[in-house]
Amino acid sequence: MTAQRTSQWDGRSVANLKKRWGREDVHSYGRIDSTNEAAKALAEKGASTGTIVVAREQSAGRGRIGRGWYSPRDAGVYLSMIFHPWDLSHPAPISILAGLGIVQQLDRGFPGLMPRLKWPNDVIAADRKLGGILAEASWGEAAARYLVVGVGINVRQISATAPAKVRDEAVAMDEVLKGKMPLADVADAVIEGLEAHLGDAPAVLAEALLAEVDRYDWLRDRRAVLTLPGDEGESVEGMCVGIAPDGALLFRPDRGALRRVRDGTVEAR
Repeated sequence: MTAQRTSQWDGRSVANLKKRWGREDVHSYGRIDSTNEAAKALAEKGASTGTIVVAREQSAGRGRIGRGWYSPRDAGVYLSMIFHPWDLSHPAPISILAGLGIVQQLDRGFPGLMPRLKWPNDVIAADRKLGGILAEASWGEAAARYLVVGVGINVRQISATAPAKVRDEAVAMDEVLKGKMPLADVADAVIEGLEAHLGDAPAVLAEALLAEVDRYDWLRDRRAVLTLPGDEGESVEGMCVGIAPDGALLFRPDRGALRRVRDGTVEAR
């Protein structure tokens, strides 16, 4: 892991961040390959639940299924948190629960943003990708040893030098809200969102949580193309009809029976 420690993040000292976020374990970096990798290294050394890793820039930020995450300097919130869940025997809702908490807090804290959750791990605003979530667990013989959840939120306007795919598909909070949003305020929402439902993550989404997921579900009632994992990469057109209590996507193909999708990618039409 290549990393450059820093005593400042968003103009705030580490001591200030510890006080702001109400914990002792805050690790701040100027440039790092991945906040998730740093958090996993800390977890291996016994770091406690609630430990935060934050960086001004990532050189090798990662998204789901090995995709890169564009993380230019001081342009977004790049943050990972460590959890020690007592049970991950049914891990499917983790990304959904993390995403739900984050969109709830962003919605409350930034009127007009109208964030939404795209199954399984994206945050959407203005029908474009605002952020992503990467949950990674380390397993022992019988249970999860720890869980690291990384979050990237685009805050500053997408640069003209960004990769073409990022320019085409992504959006930033400053663009949607027509102003300059404080990074620390966005980080506050991310942290509160992660801790809202992951402290005692349920194996299935109860009725109240499922109703909130449904409220923020960006894919609900949208036509989409579902691509399933595997060498053949089967693609199916149909309609997204919701999210099941276990976190699976409910997808109705144009031909065939309703599917419960546990893994795959979805592109809205």
